[in-house]
Amino acid sequence: MIFNFGKVYGQLGEGFIHVHHLRPISEIAEEYEVDPVKDLRPVCPNCHTMIHRTPRPYSIEEMKNIIEGQP
Repeated sequence: MIFNFGKVYGQLGEGFIHVHHLRPISEIAEEYEVDPVKDLRPVCPNCHTMIHRTPRPYSIEEMKNIIEGQP
């Protein structure tokens, strides 16, 4: 099921998405400059929450496998 924020919230929700840091922010030093293409991935808010439900965040691939019912 895909949740459409635009359909539910109208213009306020149109195009809404979360961005996941592939490398946790807590591991990034202040002098590090985040590269949006290399370091970030757009994910829906629900998946983003589930990625961070454990002490070690799930990878995007692991989350895909969970959604698809694969081990």
